[in-house]
Amino acid sequence: MNCWHCDTELIWGGDHDTEDNEDYDIVSNLSCPKCHAAVDVWHPSERLRKEYEEYDRSNENKNKALD
Repeated sequence: MNCWHCDTELIWGGDHDTEDNEDYDIVSNLSCPKCHAAVDVWHPSERLRKEYEEYDRSNENKNKALD
């Protein structure tokens, strides 16, 4: 993954389990060695992924009904 600001490859700093967060279960941190930007990537929990899947299926069904 490259830095959004300077396009330099980011350095992975580690993964951490989140606590007291129902929506995301892991956060990964990365940093840019050139411009020193920091990036956190939040991984959605199983519950949130299921919600998104249900939402996507619901919208697909609505779109099919409109066709």
